[in-house]
Amino acid sequence: MTPARPCFSRRRLVVMTAGLALLILSPGPAPAATTPDGATAVIQDLAEGAWELLHRKDLDQRHRLDQLTQLLTSKTDVPLLSRLVLGRYWRELSEAQQAGYEKLFRAVVMRNLARRLDQYANGASGPLDQHFRVVSEQPAGRNDVLVRTKVVTREGDSLNVDWRLRVRDGRPVIIDMIVAGASLLVSQRSEFAAVIERSNVDGLLTELRARAQSSES
Repeated sequence: MTPARPCFSRRRLVVMTAGLALLILSPGPAPAATTPDGATAVIQDLAEGAWELLHRKDLDQRHRLDQLTQLLTSKTDVPLLSRLVLGRYWRELSEAQQAGYEKLFRAVVMRNLARRLDQYANGASGPLDQHFRVVSEQPAGRNDVLVRTKVVTREGDSLNVDWRLRVRDGRPVIIDMIVAGASLLVSQRSEFAAVIERSNVDGLLTELRARAQSSES
C-alpha cells in the first residue's frame, strides 16, 4: 500500500505550537549567543533578496522557485532543522540514509517554503516596506533570538511571521519559522512522525523521494 502523503498545506502549518521550546534545544555544547542586530540583518537580507527575485522578468516560475529555494537554504541551518524535525528517528537511519534524508528535506520542505513565499508575494506591487517589515527582535532562550516580522500578501492579508535564529559557524542562521503562531519545526515533525507510524522510516523516505520528483517535473 502506498503510504499517505504528508500534508504541507498552509492549514497544517498554522497548528501545533506546544513543545516548541523543547524541540528547539539540540544536544551538545551551547553555541555562542546570537546578536539581535545580526539576526535582524539576516532576515532583512532574505526579504530583499526574495523581493528582487519575485520581480525578475527573466525567470519563469520553475527557475524562480529554484533561486528562492537556494536563497532560503542559504539563510537556514538545514542540517539542524532536518534533524530536529525527524527527532528520535534520526538515530534509526544509516549514515547514507541520513545524507539522503537531508537532501530530500531540502528538495521537499525548503522548496515548499519557497513555493509558499511565491504564492504570497508574487505579483505584489509597490516597495518592499509596504509588504514586509521587521517589528521587533528579542532573545529566545539561552542561545537564540526571535525576529518578529509582519508580511502583507498580494491579497492584502496580514500575517505575523517570526524567525528563530541561532549562531552556527560564526553567523546567525534560521532554525525555525513561525507563521501566525505555529512553528514549522513542530508542525513538520508531527507530519513526518505520522507517516513513520504508518509506514516506518523507509516509508517516509519513499514518500519524500516521490514528492521531490514531483516538484522537479
